[in-house]
Amino acid sequence: MLKYAINGRYLIRKQTGQERFANEIVRELDKIVKPEEFVIVVPQYAQIHAQYENIKIVKYGSVKSHLWEQISFLRYIVKNKLLSINLTTTCPFWSPGIVCIHDAAYFEISNLLTTNLYGKLSTIWHRILAYGAAKRAKKILTVSNYSKNRLAENLNIPTSRFAILRNGWQHLNRINPDESIFSIFPPKIIRHEYFMALSSLSPQKNFIWIKEIAKRNPLKQFIICGKYDGATNVGQETLKNENIFFTGYISDEQMKALMSNCKAFIHPAIYEGFGIPPLEALSCGAQLILSNTTCLPEIYENSAHYIDPHKYDYNLDKLLQDPVESAEIILKKYNWAEEAKKLLEVIDEIEKN
Repeated sequence: MLKYAINGRYLIRKQTGQERFANEIVRELDKIVKPEEFVIVVPQYAQIHAQYENIKIVKYGSVKSHLWEQISFLRYIVKNKLLSINLTTTCPFWSPGIVCIHDAAYFEISNLLTTNLYGKLSTIWHRILAYGAAKRAKKILTVSNYSKNRLAENLNIPTSRFAILRNGWQHLNRINPDESIFSIFPPKIIRHEYFMALSSLSPQKNFIWIKEIAKRNPLKQFIICGKYDGATNVGQETLKNENIFFTGYISDEQMKALMSNCKAFIHPAIYEGFGIPPLEALSCGAQLILSNTTCLPEIYENSAHYIDPHKYDYNLDKLLQDPVESAEIILKKYNWAEEAKKLLEVIDEIEKN
C-alpha cells in the first residue's frame, strides 16, 4: 500500500551538496524498503535516468520551478493521502511531512546572501518554508548537531523536533577518475603540488581567503572548482589572481581525479551545515585545510588542519606538517546506508505516534 511520497525535484536539478544527499539517501533507502510503499514524484516534464527497484517514479504536474512543490506535489500527496519526504530544504508549505533543512544560513548570514534581488527573494522564500516546517512538519531532519542547535534557536522550537541524518562518501566508490581534466591546465600545474577547493562561488564559502593566501604565496598553485552562485555577486573576476585557476562546474569523474592528486583540499567556509566536499576529498586521500568555524570541527575532528577564515598569515607547508589523525577514523563514521536506515527509523517513529 502506497504511504510515502518523496519530493523528486532533486532529480531535475544540477547536482550540488543537497542533491547529492537526496540521491544517495534514496538510493540506499530503495534497498531496504518494501515495494509499493514509497513513490518519488517528479514534474511531468522531467527527464529522469535514475532507476530504483522498490521505489516507483511518478510524473505528475507541469507547474515550473518552486511552484511545482506548492501546487502539483501538494495536490498529489493530498489526493493520495501520503506523507511527504523532502530532502533538499524546500517542501510544500501546507504539508511538509518530513523535511531536511541542511543549515540555518538563511537566518544567520542573510547579509551575505542578499546582495542582489535574487538572493533577497530566495532568502525570504526559504525562511517562509522553514517557518512552515517548524509549525507543521512531522519531523525536521538536518545534517549536524551544529545545524540542529542553530535551527532550533532561530525557529524557536525544541531540539527534540529534529533528527540528524549525516552525509556519506561511498558514492565515490562508483566513480572512475577522469585524468583528462589535467589537460586544461598549464604545464606548471604539477600533480600533488597544487591546492584545490570545490564549491559554488558564494560568499559564505569564503574563497576570498584562497585569493589572499594565493597573493601571499605566488609560487604555489590553486585550483578552484565551482561556478557563480545566482544569489550573490561573487564570481571569478572577484577571485582572480595569477596563480589561481578556475575549472567551472566539473563532473564527478574530474573531481575525483583532482582530489586524488592535490597537495591539500582547502575549505575555508565562514558558514557550513556539514561540508561534504572535504569528506569526499578525505576519501580520496587528500589532506584537509578547513575553517575552524561552525560544524566543521564537529564533523572532521582531528583529521584536518584548521585555520581561522579571517586570517591570512599562514605558511601552508608548515601547516601541513602538523600531525593529524587517520582519515579512516572519520570515514568509518559516515555511511549513506546507515543514514538511510536512520530515515526509515524516523518514518517508523512517526507511524507509531
